[in-house]
Amino acid sequence: MKGWSAVGTPRPWSALVALAWLAGGLLWVGWPVWDSVGVPSREQVRLEAPWVLAAQTTGLVLLAATVWREGSRQSQQLTAVVGLVAADCFLRAVLTPGAGGVEVVHALPLLAGAGLGLAAGVLTGASAALVSTMLFATPAETLPAQCLVWAVVGALGAALRWVPTLAAWLAMIPLAVGVGIVSGALLNLIGWAQDAGTTTDHFAPGLPPGEVLARLWSYTVETSLAYDTIRGLTTALLVATLGLPVLRALRGPALRGATTPRSRTGEDLAAAVRRREDSSAIARLWATAPAEQEKE
Repeated sequence: MKGWSAVGTPRPWSALVALAWLAGGLLWVGWPVWDSVGVPSREQVRLEAPWVLAAQTTGLVLLAATVWREGSRQSQQLTAVVGLVAADCFLRAVLTPGAGGVEVVHALPLLAGAGLGLAAGVLTGASAALVSTMLFATPAETLPAQCLVWAVVGALGAALRWVPTLAAWLAMIPLAVGVGIVSGALLNLIGWAQDAGTTTDHFAPGLPPGEVLARLWSYTVETSLAYDTIRGLTTALLVATLGLPVLRALRGPALRGATTPRSRTGEDLAAAVRRREDSSAIARLWATAPAEQEKE
C-alpha cells in the first residue's frame, strides 16, 4: 500500500521553491525595512551583490529542474518559459528603459504567471531580467534586486492563474499599472537606504519598519512615481493589445497537461486501480492453487 495515497496527489514542489526564492530575495532587498540599524553600506552592497546573484541563479536552476520534473519530465512548459524570456529580451533591446519611463518588459512575466502559474512566472521574470541585463546592459549591484522585482511581477500574475481567461486578462490590465508602481518602490530600496538624510523622505537608521516604509513611499512619490506610473501604463497597454491571445496560448491544450497536475489525476488514479486489481487477482490465484492441488 505504500505510495497509494500519493497517486493523483500532486506535490507543488515548484511553487515551494519559487516561494523560497522570493523570500530570500525579499530578505536581502528589504534589509532596510526589517533591520534599519544594521543596513549595509553602499560598499557592502557592492561586495555582496555577486554572491546574492550567484545564489539566485542557483535557485533558478533548481526551480527549472523542479518544473521539469513536475511536468513528467516533458519540456513544454520550460520551452514556453524560454520563448517568453527571449521575447522579453527582444522587447528590452527595442525599448531601452529610461526613455520617459516607457517600458513593457513586465508584461510577459505577468502573463507567464497568469498563464503557467507561480513557478513559471518567477522563472520567466527573474531569467528575463538576468539574461537581458547580461546581453544589453552593464551588470551592477542592482541586478539581484532587478531579478527579484521581475520575479515578483510574475508572482503577482500567478494570482490570476485559476481565474477564467477573459476575466484574468481584464483584471491584468489594472494590475499592470499597480505592478509598475510596486516595482519602482522595490527598486528604490537599493540605494535609498545608503543615502541617509534629515528630511522625512530620507532613510534614517533605527526607525521601525512602518516608518521606514512610510518614508520609502514619500521618497518614491517625490522621485520616481511619475516614471513608475508610465511604466505601469505602457505595460497595461501591451497587456490590453496582445495579452488575451498570449494568455490563451499559454493556457492551451499543448501546455495544460504540463502546467495543471490535476488534469492527469484521473488517468493516474485509474491506472493505479487497474494495477491494484491485477495484483489482487494474482494474489487470489496463488491462494487457490495449493487448495486445488490438495484436492487432487
